[in-house]
Amino acid sequence: MKKHNILASLFFLLSLTTFGQDLAGRKIINGSLSANIISSSSLTATSIGSSLLYGKIKSDNTYWAYGGSFYVVSNKIDNPNVVMVGPAIERGKFVKIIDKLYLAPYIGGSAQGVFGDTQGFSINIYASPLRFMYPITNHFMISAGFGSASLLFNRVEGATIINLNGSLTNNTNFGVFYTFK
Repeated sequence: MKKHNILASLFFLLSLTTFGQDLAGRKIINGSLSANIISSSSLTATSIGSSLLYGKIKSDNTYWAYGGSFYVVSNKIDNPNVVMVGPAIERGKFVKIIDKLYLAPYIGGSAQGVFGDTQGFSINIYASPLRFMYPITNHFMISAGFGSASLLFNRVEGATIINLNGSLTNNTNFGVFYTFK
């Protein structure tokens, strides 16, 4: 009996590491859009950001995606209006769990120049080990992520800001992933 449980457990673990070939060769477009608006009697701050990445899924169901990111930040207190722009990269993997449900962890980052009222640079690294994806049509996959980690390093006008963030509960996200041949 114990031997059968061990064999069943091994089979289950091996099945998690095998890859279906239905995603291989597909191209992906992955993007994000964010907005953060704070308004009170003493503070008005707005930041709007966007990123766009393009890649191709390899035969082992991994991908590299390359693109760029763009952010605009406006703050009415001390008036530093800045634009941040630069390249972005992401590495991901699709692990088939059952039928068409995939575990799709990823890691990525961007490097941006900071221009405007202040100058400098910004580096952002992020990862999410618990993103699940399911194809709803031939081209669209819905995604749900639970938890993430990020490291942000800013060096602007002689000031250095380091922000390390990690969470398994507060960073739940939902999105759409587009693939095409």
